[in-house]
Amino acid sequence: MTEPILLAQRTWPEVRDLLPTNEVVLVPVGAHEQHGPGIALSTDTISADGLCRRAAARLGARAAVAPALPYGVSWHHMRFPGTITLTSETLTTILAEVIESLSRHGFPRVVIVNGHGGNAAAIATAIERTHRLRPATHVLGLYGYGYIAEQARALLPPEAPGHGGGDEAAVVLAEAPDYARPAAFCAPELVGPQQELSARLRPYGGVGAVPYDELTRNGATGDTRPATAAIGEQLLTGAAIALAATLEAFIAATPPG
Repeated sequence: MTEPILLAQRTWPEVRDLLPTNEVVLVPVGAHEQHGPGIALSTDTISADGLCRRAAARLGARAAVAPALPYGVSWHHMRFPGTITLTSETLTTILAEVIESLSRHGFPRVVIVNGHGGNAAAIATAIERTHRLRPATHVLGLYGYGYIAEQARALLPPEAPGHGGGDEAAVVLAEAPDYARPAAFCAPELVGPQQELSARLRPYGGVGAVPYDELTRNGATGDTRPATAAIGEQLLTGAAIALAATLEAFIAATPPG
């Protein structure tokens, strides 16, 4: 497996030379928000970027990875110091302009790989806006964390996965260990009724306006203690294989116009 093609590392003539073989550009979208006491605020960006790099490496010269967007829609974490949030409108505009730029250069397909659930509405709106303006460019939005969570259900105990939980901690240990604080790994400190309501809504796509400190006192909803770097490698590898298969299906279903 080759190293992934990263647009940030290339000069403009090198990017021009990529265009004849490129079939898709991945745009990782993360967030800068609290993830409990054990892992850094950039966790969602680390996971989205790492997943994109590993999936792109599987496609070789057919795929490239754009620089990750490090901010997202994180208003619900703002009572925890360090969180930086964009409005949904701002993120929509940024994404639409990123896609527009890539489209103008001739990249035929763009896939937004989202690492943070709060970004979902902005991504959907940006894709809709791009389709109206540049219908020849095929754009897809994917919840990258969903690929990781799928792997976590088989590799971690049920109490581990969650926001700031063992699945995210394992990915950080594997991808950027300096951004983890294993000595601070702990169980979540959940708050009653809102947490129960959130669990009931989640399987049905329910959306509410609930600040995260009303769900958990320490910012986490999963237990970080089972996390290891080895599990993180397994999570990322399995997720990258699944994402690469989705990319192959997307490419096959969207022949260039």
